[in-house]
Parts: sequence; structure tokens; C-alpha cells
Amino acid sequence: MSDTESTGATATEARSAEVEVAAARGLVEDPSGAVVLLPGEIRPHPTPFQYVMIFVALVIVTALEVGMYYLEGEIPDGLIITFLLTFAVVKFGLVASWFMHLRTDRPVFRRFFLVGIVAAVVLYVAVLATFHFWSGGS
Repeated sequence: MSDTESTGATATEARSAEVEVAAARGLVEDPSGAVVLLPGEIRPHPTPFQYVMIFVALVIVTALEVGMYYLEGEIPDGLIITFLLTFAVVKFGLVASWFMHLRTDRPVFRRFFLVGIVAAVVLYVAVLATFHFWSGGS
């Protein structure tokens, strides 16, 4: 009987800790005791460890961008621009999905951001192509 009581107390403590973690992540508990998401969310918020790992990934990508500056004369300009555009899209995706919570929200918000990044890249490439065309023409 002692084992059952201690197991029950341990389960209650574990449930209480789970509810605290859920509350910290922005989750709420319904009357039946089940943890549910906030309105408009499709999955729970990331843990603090996941936020730190995304931060580390952003630092690494930024270091690669800065490193590209020092390789300016050794790599063709077109390749540097391609790398920098790729890094920009990766950083945009990480920040928008993790820190702006697009991973946890409805897909319509993700689509708005994808349309925005595609439009920005197309505009940027068009402007670069225009500068290249007009500077080489004379």
C-alpha cells in the first residue's frame, strides 16, 4: 500500500510539473485536465533549449556571412551574392518560424511570409540584374 501511495504522489507531482511547463509554453488546461493549445495554434511553443539552439544556428550563419566579406576577391561576385541570398533566406526562415512563432500558428500566416520572402528575392535579383545590365552597357 505504501508503494501505491508513493506512486500516486509521484504521478501527481509529475502531472503538476507538466502543467507548469505547459503554462510556461503558453498552453492552457481544460476542465478535464488535458493540456490544450491556445486559440489559433497548431502545436506547442518551443522549449527554451530549442530557442538557444536556434540562436546558435543564427550566430553560425551570421559568422559565415561575415566570412564571405573577407573572401571577396577570391570568389566570383555572382557566387558571393548567391551565398548571401541563401543565408538571408535561411535566417529569415529561422527567425520567422521560431521567434515569430509561425511554426505554432495557422498555415495562412506562414504563406504570407513565404510570399513576402519570394517577392523580396525576386525584386533584389531584378535590381541587381538591372545594375549589371546598365553598368556594362557603356
